[in-house]
Amino acid sequence: MDTALVDDVVVLLLDPESGRPLTDATRLRAVVGGSVLLDLALRGRLVAEPTRWGQDKVEVTDASPTGDDVLDHALQRLGTRRWAAASAVTRVVDQRVGRQVRDRLAGRGALRHTPGGVLRLARDHPAAPVRDPLVAALSDAVSGTREVPPRVLALVTLVHSVGAVPKVVPGLALPRKQLAARVAKLSALLTEGEWAGPAVAAAVRSAQAAVTAAVTAGTVAATTAAG
Repeated sequence: MDTALVDDVVVLLLDPESGRPLTDATRLRAVVGGSVLLDLALRGRLVAEPTRWGQDKVEVTDASPTGDDVLDHALQRLGTRRWAAASAVTRVVDQRVGRQVRDRLAGRGALRHTPGGVLRLARDHPAAPVRDPLVAALSDAVSGTREVPPRVLALVTLVHSVGAVPKVVPGLALPRKQLAARVAKLSALLTEGEWAGPAVAAAVRSAQAAVTAAVTAGTVAATTAAG
């Protein structure tokens, strides 16, 4: 993996025209944390174990540097303790993560950042040469036109977790139920195949479930506060 999943997820969830996220701040925070956790699971840095209460616990098995600042920061935040998977998602996200991802994307030309001012909001416009191939990969995956690599399976799972697949993939002519069924199938494929051993598969499943739980919990909390 050349870049962290969170970089691709952020690029996908930015509107090319407005430069604003395609989802609200609560969901964006949850999916950023989920991207980091799922990336660590795919890299074999986590193990997952079920508990008697039915909630998986995840634990870092290899805290050596990954070469990626965001992932290394997450490993430090998780430390040596065992975490409920949903708690791990929120644990790996802080204000530093958002700035790190934005700054490094801007640094490699993946987005153009326009700072906000007194009367204007900040804008982040993703670069078409970076975003368009990612959108095409998601479109192919959801449409079922070709074999889908694990990284793209992960991206589909993450973008779907915040209900943004129709916004990211223009012209997607799939009813909501059919889209959900297709994504569920793709998510299952992420833990199958020769590339994923039992330990990795378990950690990936935990991360997938944790992303959904974090998005749901965050949305409920935001709705309650607004009410």
